[in-house]
Amino acid sequence: MAITKATASSIAPAVKGDLVAGSATNDAAVLGVGANDTVLTADSTQTTGLKWAAVSSSPTFVGCFLSETSNQSISTSTETIITFTTEVIDTDGFHSNVTNTGRITIPSGKAGKYLIITSCLWQAIANNKWGYLYKNNVEVEEAQTSNNFNVVFNVKNQYILDLAVADFIDFRVYHEGGSSVNVGRRQFGAIYLGA
Repeated sequence: MAITKATASSIAPAVKGDLVAGSATNDAAVLGVGANDTVLTADSTQTTGLKWAAVSSSPTFVGCFLSETSNQSISTSTETIITFTTEVIDTDGFHSNVTNTGRITIPSGKAGKYLIITSCLWQAIANNKWGYLYKNNVEVEEAQTSNNFNVVFNVKNQYILDLAVADFIDFRVYHEGGSSVNVGRRQFGAIYLGA
């Protein structure tokens, strides 16, 4: 039976906030008002296909942010993975301080889109300096190419990547200084944005 004004009126909701809804038997039924601050939610297991539910809590932060202040020596003309042993935040085991310390790996159940942050501070050399983001050992993007001025230079950038479980990313650098030079403060992060 279709719910009409007449059939809805015949149900006569008795409580403020009651709703008239179709039931599984094609009859009109009353859905009692929910508790304060609950929301009406579809639920096929309910007689009316509806229920009152608590509002979902604020989303929990998921991600990893690594930071290092000690120098890392970078050989000339050699693409080198930046390594990290300081986890400022690591909610789900994205990073290891023992194995592949330059990697952030997507853990089980955390596939989706991520904001990726890369940054490293080069010592002053009068040669070009680069930074690269890699995904599964394939270059994704060149972070930045510096000019060749002999100044301290910070190579940094941000990306959004779609990453699957077990995908891994790392941040690599390269220079043509002729001898080893240092990168100092460096940071690397992956912040989950959603599926």
